[in-house]
Amino acid sequence: NSVVVVENGCIIAAGPAASISVPRAATRIDAAGLTVLPGIIDCHVHATYRARDVRRHLLNTPTYNVLRSTQILEQTLACGVTTVRDMGGADAGFRQAVEEGIVAGPRLLICIVMISQTGGHGDAWVPAGLRIQKRTWLPSPVADGPDEVRRLVRQVLMAGADFVKICSTGGITSVTDSWDEPQYTLEELRTAVTEAAMRHKRVAVHAEGIDGIRTALAAGVHSIEHGWFIDEQAIDDMVRQGTWWVPTLCLVPESVEHRKKDAAWHAQQLANEDAKDAEIFAKMQAQIPIYREAVRRGVRIAFGTDQSHRLLVGENLVELQYMVEWLGMSPMQAIVAATSRAAECIERPMLGAIAPGCVADVILVEGDPLADIKLLQERRRIRMVMKDGRIWRSSIT
Repeated sequence: NSVVVVENGCIIAAGPAASISVPRAATRIDAAGLTVLPGIIDCHVHATYRARDVRRHLLNTPTYNVLRSTQILEQTLACGVTTVRDMGGADAGFRQAVEEGIVAGPRLLICIVMISQTGGHGDAWVPAGLRIQKRTWLPSPVADGPDEVRRLVRQVLMAGADFVKICSTGGITSVTDSWDEPQYTLEELRTAVTEAAMRHKRVAVHAEGIDGIRTALAAGVHSIEHGWFIDEQAIDDMVRQGTWWVPTLCLVPESVEHRKKDAAWHAQQLANEDAKDAEIFAKMQAQIPIYREAVRRGVRIAFGTDQSHRLLVGENLVELQYMVEWLGMSPMQAIVAATSRAAECIERPMLGAIAPGCVADVILVEGDPLADIKLLQERRRIRMVMKDGRIWRSSIT
């Protein structure tokens, strides 16, 4: 017996039907028996296309790669994700095309590129001695020393970045580094934070190993992305500083499962890549007690998947399962982390809630996700997706 009233893309009333006056001319959507949720906010995605094989990607025309990206955006919106932070690859043109409705997709916050030191996680150097520019129209992500970091931060902000993304460790997909290697000095990271703050922007940091996590926290960053190998001291620092943690827990286990299912793709990969993922997976599982301690102590946690061109597209809501099983969150806590808390993380207070004055991002779900969080992974159960008051997908008759 509840009603949500939407007008001009915003929620103007929400609550018990007896207390709300519905305009006579309103279009009515019968959601009886369904669960009504705010649109999901994914704080860590890569929403643009890159072929699995980098050689294939470079042989494609840039326009082809851009147009393939529209499929990723459409599938992301279709599963109920109405807002994302793109962590490298999307520029202001993607954001504008989505805003204007030219392309169906979630609302985009962009960082343009993932800033990296030479030989770091974002440096697409290959053993042939070439530095590959995956998206030729974007600036090079490589910067060394405080002065170059300052210049590049200013450049991406000039190009329309909503936030800054920088790497303080290597990554599991890197060619030239390891996930547990610290990258960038404290001075370099502080330079990025200072420059972003001058434009009222925040810094999100790719950080997997503990040394890089510690440096990022000392620099005063806004959010730790991944952060798989946090320790108790890092938890204390995050709580004290109010740092956000976007754990992207599903990335590695889902990658392992994906390889089992996709034999053709798996056959093309090097054996050490399989071993690397398996090693990280085992180490992450050993970290579960620390993850649960972070939740218990009140670390600010926001939903994020690290959705990429090959993984988790349209399957973003699987992360909720890992937040429940690995972090020990209740289903409600996980949903809140993916809605109102995620809105806090991205500093968009008009998102993430079904309340008067909020943007009308609404999804209708068949079933009760508080009883079974996994049902949100089933696309058929997402009966309607509304963004900005516009219905983008609906199976309600």
